[in-house]
Amino acid sequence: MLAGGWQDGPVSSPKRRAAPEPPPSLWRTEVSWVTWALIAVSVPATVIAMLQAARDPHGDTLWGLLMFIPPGVVTAYAVIELLWAPSRLLAGAMFRMLAIPGAAAVVSTVTIAITYALPPVQQVLAETRDSDGWHYWLGADEGNPWLLAFLAGYGLGALVGLVAWVFVVLPVTAFRRPREFAETNMMSTKREDLEHNRRAGIAISFLLILIFAIPSLIVGGAATATAGDVVELFADAGWVLQDPLENLGEIAWFIGLLLIPVAVWLLWYVYMTQRVDRAARAASGMPMGLRPPRDRD
Repeated sequence: MLAGGWQDGPVSSPKRRAAPEPPPSLWRTEVSWVTWALIAVSVPATVIAMLQAARDPHGDTLWGLLMFIPPGVVTAYAVIELLWAPSRLLAGAMFRMLAIPGAAAVVSTVTIAITYALPPVQQVLAETRDSDGWHYWLGADEGNPWLLAFLAGYGLGALVGLVAWVFVVLPVTAFRRPREFAETNMMSTKREDLEHNRRAGIAISFLLILIFAIPSLIVGGAATATAGDVVELFADAGWVLQDPLENLGEIAWFIGLLLIPVAVWLLWYVYMTQRVDRAARAASGMPMGLRPPRDRD
């Protein structure tokens, strides 16, 4: 036979390797049926809130605010669910804080846009608006509030998710699942390092809380305090402490300032205590940062 011809039959082609299966979508792994149920329940809840807000032309109730709350409620549950639902803590938390409020806000926005355009709602608004079209929640000049609903819903949802993660999920995980916390933060899980990293993890969780709490206390307190600057604040400390309930702005400002050295100490404590997994950080490209004096490879 000629070269390249048929000999004992056609030459069998080498077996193709099966392509690796793509990882499951985060929408499947990170969104539980309870979260989907809450998103579904938010539809009638938003409709009811909007109908009640339309009947409240002077803003005497909170129904108008309830129109924008559902994305926050959904996201809060989805993030807190990390405490008992298996997940890749960091990736799952980021998805739940950023993607889930977006989905909930879209559903809420569509619901509000459609409900606003319904003839019964327009009839109620026509009966409750002032002659110039003014209405506390749904003024004629603003029109359909779908854009405000999306921006407020997504912003509130993302903020609530971040607060739930920092103030609830991280501290509880650091206390109850220190090994998981250490792995997520690329700390060493060796037996001799685990106790160090357990304490460092708890300190990190409290440090993150202070990073959010200190600016909030200082800015919020300064905005409502009668003192014009820090010097005046401390000069008036005596009479402020005599009646703290009447000077909540000054008290918040005081607490925020006093927590700054606590945050600095926690930062130093984490630096001295943690034992990082240097191999894992190098493989991931994560910066090593400063190396504690007692850090071991």
